[in-house]
Amino acid sequence: MFDEHGSPAFSIQLPQSVARMMAWTEPFRAAMVSLRAHKLRSGLTTLGIMIGVASVISVVHLMKSMESRIMADVNHQGSHTFQLQPWMPVNVWKKGLKVRRQALDHDQIRELREMIPEIQVASPTFEIWGANLKWGDRLQRTNLSSVDENGLDLSGMELAAGRAFTATDRMIHAPLLIVGAKLAQDLELTDASLGKMLTINGRTAELIGILKKKGEVPFLPQDEDAENWGPDSMGYVPYGAFKELANPWAFQFMTWHVQVNDRLPVALAEELLHADLRKVRGLKGDDPDNFRIDTNRKEVEQAEALSKAMLLASGAMVSVSLLVGGIGVMNIMLVSVRERTREIGIRKAIGARRRTILIQFLVEAVILCTLGGLIGLLLGLGLGSLLSHYLMKHMGVVPPWALLASLGVPALVGLGFGIYPANKAAKLDPIESLRYE
Repeated sequence: MFDEHGSPAFSIQLPQSVARMMAWTEPFRAAMVSLRAHKLRSGLTTLGIMIGVASVISVVHLMKSMESRIMADVNHQGSHTFQLQPWMPVNVWKKGLKVRRQALDHDQIRELREMIPEIQVASPTFEIWGANLKWGDRLQRTNLSSVDENGLDLSGMELAAGRAFTATDRMIHAPLLIVGAKLAQDLELTDASLGKMLTINGRTAELIGILKKKGEVPFLPQDEDAENWGPDSMGYVPYGAFKELANPWAFQFMTWHVQVNDRLPVALAEELLHADLRKVRGLKGDDPDNFRIDTNRKEVEQAEALSKAMLLASGAMVSVSLLVGGIGVMNIMLVSVRERTREIGIRKAIGARRRTILIQFLVEAVILCTLGGLIGLLLGLGLGSLLSHYLMKHMGVVPPWALLASLGVPALVGLGFGIYPANKAAKLDPIESLRYE
């Protein structure tokens, strides 16, 4: 059937679901067309958001890599390993209190083990500073650590080749040597060098092991000579061997690695060690401690505290970046409304609703900010991976909440800062808009 003008007297009615879908896809399509038409302007608009998101993601990645590395060391050494050493707190000196300097010797550790039967291993170590190692025509000055058969394992050191020290080596003070990875490289020692003889300050020592690379400790000051004094550049000898090469005062600062049964809670084990060590060393009442107890749990707590501080700092930085980015988005959207005033008038004249115009400009603002967040996320992951590789020598995993926030927060910023321009566009009078030049 036809009407009086000869046109078909029927119209096609789209299903309600299709019409609803088109009502949302059309503003999205129009927004994408507008953004593609001004690519450079769109990119510069979201620069603040890119920088903010990239900075916070890279910081999160770096912190997680640090935590992952520390936890790997903790898991290797065991959470119930403690370091006991003589210590003279600086604040005690400043207060003018008298503290009795006292070495931590075998008798005190033996008495401590009797008081705390949960102590499974107690391993002593002291340093021999500035020893000269000679292999063939190569000479290297380094530090030696005198350890027993448990010392390397409790310190988290692993062998790449050769064997570890034994109880027999300790008892007979065998002239043996195990070297760190960098020291082996500097002296050009390889697996084929095992069993060969080196000299330590003129005394002969048999090379029995080469350690795996440990790497530098995160966030410690690193200068050009730092790697020459780390664990990879040290040599290790059986406890008591080459004792005459050490300075007499080295034994006053001898350290003990103590491993406690893991059935005893870490906090309780530390409390028992502290209380009983005070008794063993004859400290009473308000006498200040003349020793220190270090645990790898403290390393984890320090890493977590540092991570929180860095996240707060990066959060403040990203807030400023997002604020600047949001203002930039609002400014560009207002410019876009002004440029497209006539277009808005035409769309309204042919039946576009106010809600449709509002949604289009809101979608455009959200897309701008979300794209900035996505690019910032990719940049942050790349930068974080690079920093983690070179600083931490370990790769952590960015948590899902950070990935979601890097897209969700910019979207909310776009929504918040896009409301005013979108509302202004939706309120334009179609007749006045058509007259606009």
